[in-house]
Amino acid sequence: MSEDDVVWVDEHVGHGNFRTWAKLTSHLTAEIYGKSRAVVDRRLLERACARLMGPL
Repeated sequence: MSEDDVVWVDEHVGHGNFRTWAKLTSHLTAEIYGKSRAVVDRRLLERACARLMGPL
């Protein structure tokens, strides 16, 4: 995940809230679990954020 992605997630979902970031990390971990070459990109971030907050 790039620095730009971190800023994007924080602006749209995280808002500096540790609990939200922990939930997001959990969703991302579930998405990539068992995949040999998992890459956290904007598409994956958007899916994980949608699971937290609904569609952006």
